[in-house]
Amino acid sequence: MNQIHPAAAAAIAAFNLADFEARDTAILEVQNIKGDGPLLVGGQPVRIEVRSPGTREALNAQHKNEAAATARTFAGMRGKSVKETAETKLTERAEKMAAITATIENFPVPALELYSNPKLGWITEQVATFHGDWANF
Repeated sequence: MNQIHPAAAAAIAAFNLADFEARDTAILEVQNIKGDGPLLVGGQPVRIEVRSPGTREALNAQHKNEAAATARTFAGMRGKSVKETAETKLTERAEKMAAITATIENFPVPALELYSNPKLGWITEQVATFHGDWANF
């Protein structure tokens, strides 16, 4: 019969899987359009609380985007006309980004409106890049 060394048994007993899990959210300090300092509104930095890729909201948003892409692919394979417009892609991305955004601080615009505005794409890109790096969470 195999016996576990007492030190190994103590280590196993002290092991907590939650100690290795990513946090649910993290704060992104948005940089200005030049990328040389924080984005300030009224002298206050703009911060966006982003949900980690492991949250239900993020997983559901990713699933929704993938399901839409799969549906378009299968429709095309069946010979149906697939109209994927720039507007459709913008809307899908904005909805995903809004789903992964918990709060926006010092930028009084709803998340969906922010991410739907292509002229604010430089903010959207910062959030997407931040969200894509597990090390942030």
